[in-house]
Amino acid sequence: MPKVKRKSASKRRAKPRRSAGLLERMGESVSRYAVASIAGLTVVIAIGAAALVSGGYVGLAGERVGAVMRDASVSVGLDIRRITAIGYDKTGDSEIVGAIGPVIGASIAHFDLHAARARVENLGWVRSAAITRLWPNTIHVSVREREPAAVWQLSGRLHLIDPTGAIISEVDVYEYSNLPLIVGAGAPESAADILKALRSDAELWGEAAALVRVGERRWNLRLKSGADVRFPEVDVEDAVKTLARLQAAYGLLDRPLEYVDLRDPARLVYREAAGGAAGEQQIQ
Repeated sequence: MPKVKRKSASKRRAKPRRSAGLLERMGESVSRYAVASIAGLTVVIAIGAAALVSGGYVGLAGERVGAVMRDASVSVGLDIRRITAIGYDKTGDSEIVGAIGPVIGASIAHFDLHAARARVENLGWVRSAAITRLWPNTIHVSVREREPAAVWQLSGRLHLIDPTGAIISEVDVYEYSNLPLIVGAGAPESAADILKALRSDAELWGEAAALVRVGERRWNLRLKSGADVRFPEVDVEDAVKTLARLQAAYGLLDRPLEYVDLRDPARLVYREAAGGAAGEQQIQ
């Protein structure tokens, strides 16, 4: 199995001045590859046509013609000899090579870019991918990976999810313990809005311990202090903004709370822990 060639960490962290130079060289390479692409395809078409005529294949079914064209491209050196990739860290080399498939020695002109991209994007860590031919013999993969946002718990199993709720991979109990836990059936599909809202406020995000899906309708936020924040079924982003505003103005979450209820957008209800005071007030 071929190894995927990574760009070194030093190159990825290049200074701006050196990055500009790299972009120039990449631009020149793109031009050269574009010329090679046109030349390569021209050769394939010409040799393939000659092979068809000389071999008496004109008029044969498309499948046989395709095989002749593939053989023609390989015979003139347009066969895949290596795979390169950039932009990934959590995804394994073998995963990318496996998604690309056993292509070494196959015709680069007939390599299915769209199918290969779909397979790479089906890998858990991969958010998006671009796959290109670098003529005459290289397949290049550019990957953008998902960002972990929370851990979803269901039936005793833990799954890492991204901010959109997409499942990345199954994880162990001690992995990603710094991220909030999401509990409940159907939670990942519904978590995107509240995750986005909480992540927009650094203080709230730092206090989040778990998100519990209640009746597949709404969310409770369990804070690291042990208090629960009850959010409404709709307009959860507005409720998160209200909570952030109350914390900034009054230090609401610094109190020894049992719960905060924001289900009524016009008023705040709260109770302090251990038989402490309860109260409510209008939300301005």
